[in-house]
Amino acid sequence: MRFQISLCAVALAICVGCSSTKENKEERDVVVAVAGDLHFDLPPETDQYYHVVTMNRVPGNFTFPTDAMPGIAGETVDHLDGVIIAGDMFDKARPEILAHYRSRYEMGPGEKTIHFPVYPGFGNHDVDPAVSDKGADNLSGRAFSFHYLDSILNDKLERQEILNLHASSRSYSWNIGDVHFVQAQRFSGDTAYCESNLDWLADDLKRYASAGNPVVYIQHYGVDPWAIKWWPQEERNRLFDILDSYNIAAFLVGHTHTPSLQHYRGYPIYQVNNAWPDEDGNGSFAVVRLKGDAVSVASCRWTDDKGNFEVVGPFLNDSLPRRVNQEIHYNAFSHNDYWRENPLQDALAFRYNCVEADLWLIGGELYVSHDRPEPKPEITFENLYLKPLMARLKANGGKVYPASDRPFYLMVDCKADGEEMYKVLKKQIEPYKEYFCSVKDGEYKEGAILLFLSGDRPKLSLPKETDRFAFLDGQVKDLGQGIPASLAPVVSDNYEDFLSWKGEGEMPADQLEKMRDIIRRTHDEGKLFRWWGAPDTEVFKRLFIREGVDLVGADDLDGLYNVLTER
Repeated sequence: MRFQISLCAVALAICVGCSSTKENKEERDVVVAVAGDLHFDLPPETDQYYHVVTMNRVPGNFTFPTDAMPGIAGETVDHLDGVIIAGDMFDKARPEILAHYRSRYEMGPGEKTIHFPVYPGFGNHDVDPAVSDKGADNLSGRAFSFHYLDSILNDKLERQEILNLHASSRSYSWNIGDVHFVQAQRFSGDTAYCESNLDWLADDLKRYASAGNPVVYIQHYGVDPWAIKWWPQEERNRLFDILDSYNIAAFLVGHTHTPSLQHYRGYPIYQVNNAWPDEDGNGSFAVVRLKGDAVSVASCRWTDDKGNFEVVGPFLNDSLPRRVNQEIHYNAFSHNDYWRENPLQDALAFRYNCVEADLWLIGGELYVSHDRPEPKPEITFENLYLKPLMARLKANGGKVYPASDRPFYLMVDCKADGEEMYKVLKKQIEPYKEYFCSVKDGEYKEGAILLFLSGDRPKLSLPKETDRFAFLDGQVKDLGQGIPASLAPVVSDNYEDFLSWKGEGEMPADQLEKMRDIIRRTHDEGKLFRWWGAPDTEVFKRLFIREGVDLVGADDLDGLYNVLTER
């Protein structure tokens, strides 16, 4: 169902909650409950109403704990502005299930019926309901559930309870005071059942959140190791690129049935629990409060069917405005970058300044792969790296990152036939050589990209060239041999050939001194240092950053990003 909205209705909707952040932040006190994974199933009812009874008792009874929430510690919440559902409302698409849900989550009297406005959201079980294993049955069930959601959202839009609706995805937004809420359904960028909502989202935030007012964003899929596989990286990149321009107060998700607090690209992602008892205890929901410039989130876990509850973690305390880290991470190295969902682009989304591409020369063409691949046009070095980098340089005024004062490091690991590969590499880069760091008549000239070659390096031909736009990756054994940084600007070596510490406890003093000596000698020659083969753990990342390792390798882009931004 697609909705037609009159211009008059749109104009009125735009005015809802539009008073300025400056005027409202002192009096701002917005409280919502966020529940996920209700999974309403066929009667008879068991514990589906426990959440509702408990939510109805939040005003006047819910207090953020003093030991975990210093900002608003000890204050009892005196109101609840709404209940938001972060997906998986229904376990199946059946009339009996819908009737059961409506008796609980459509606002009305009685202790087992919710007393507050409800903002529904769908998850994977709602979009693909478990009606049967037949595709037609699944589509029929989806249509049944969507018909209900459409009717709810149409009604809310007519009553101006929501501001903006993307009819295809059913994403929508609304204001409570000056706080802007976005319900993105399963995830932003979803195209499995609809058009992508990302353009809609960009326009929505521009219209309703450009004044700096807080934004609370909700969707079903999160970033924990299980849920993130359901949410494509390309859509994630685009979403966070959009969010980076706004004052994101909170980001809440469901899906995984376990409460947790994750961090992704600098944002705390609060994952709410499911609604029924399981191995991690009773069901719970999140209580989110924005008071002035303080943002607090805690979980409310019911203890019985009478509405009694306990306040438990995870706890989130934050302050506004949110300042997203926009630094270029010059020491972040995307190890085996070509293995990612979106080679190069994912590393750029995290503002990494160095990526690695393994190359094979097959039939006169360069292909990117860890092992010798089957030749395919989509994995050529030119298509995966050169052309995208050149397009970015042209869009950014000749830089990979417009604000950068250093070159972007592109490391090529020559898997075999390095000398022959170098000949082909030079031909491919020749049309773009103006953008690369170079040496002409022995003099170094900085460019936007520094290309250095590792693995089976062209050690015979490249050092003899007086004019070139490529460099070599050095090794520890090269130190003290008179090799200038203008030939080998980076020194990389196998961690396990020099050190045996596995990351437990403190690094032994003799090994720490050995590593410091290697780094010191590298820096004395004006070069950058990198270990390869070291465990990809937070312990090693923190140690390497602290000890001055210049390029810190990561298989997990977000893991290193969180360490670099002190998460």
